[in-house]
Amino acid sequence: MEFLNYTFKIGNTEFTVAAILAGILVLLIAYIINKLIKRFFTKRLFPKLEKEKEGVAKSYLRILSYIIFIIALLIAMKSAGIEISYLFAGGAALLVGIGFGIQNIVNNFISGIILLFEKPIKEGDLIEVDGVLGTVTSISTRSTRIDTISGITFFIPNSKLLENKLINRSHTLYTEIEIPLIISYDTDFEKIKEILLGITKEIDIIKDEPESSVSLRELADSYMKVKLFVWIEDQRKYAFVRSKLNQRILQEFRKHNIKFPVMKNEVSISQQG
Repeated sequence: MEFLNYTFKIGNTEFTVAAILAGILVLLIAYIINKLIKRFFTKRLFPKLEKEKEGVAKSYLRILSYIIFIIALLIAMKSAGIEISYLFAGGAALLVGIGFGIQNIVNNFISGIILLFEKPIKEGDLIEVDGVLGTVTSISTRSTRIDTISGITFFIPNSKLLENKLINRSHTLYTEIEIPLIISYDTDFEKIKEILLGITKEIDIIKDEPESSVSLRELADSYMKVKLFVWIEDQRKYAFVRSKLNQRILQEFRKHNIKFPVMKNEVSISQQG
């Protein structure tokens, strides 16, 4: 037992083996408590909730897990003999000394906390960010996992979800699909509109209400910008319907001899004689 009273120094702070073991024990107990709470919610509560409420409940569970960990860490440090007041007093200098690498980690951690509190997204949502379309499967301290319909998994840093344009396609009852097109001025817009709306009636899962529409978005120098808007109920079919619409548009445009304008970049070359 004398071994537990063995004292050693790190800097100006004295530690005993017993104090270090007490700190480790606190962290171990916190880990076990977190595991038990997670297991209880996963097996008993989550199966009884609707899918939308389950995502919210998981967010709150993760926040609770962070709180337990932070409290346990502070208690463990106190048990080990580390003065927390000194740690806070030197916090600013410590952060500067750690450098830019840790700032990235802290930025993503704080962004993850913001995501869990504000809930712009939650597990199960279909989102589009940075060119990636997929379902949110987990929000961790550093990154958010997104699984695409094609089976690819992306881990996107939490900070990017707050900084970049984020589209959540699960916040409404129906999911909107936009198909942008560039049309030549030689083509009759009303004819284009008729063809596009005709295609939407061929795909059963496209909703009649809200009604599909075609919008003339912009008149550029040598072309018109047109957008087709359709709505579906099953967000998991988003990529399939978008692809199907594009295929049918190509087929119908070829059938009616409608060509897309070729975008050319003019380059002037000067020659010295």
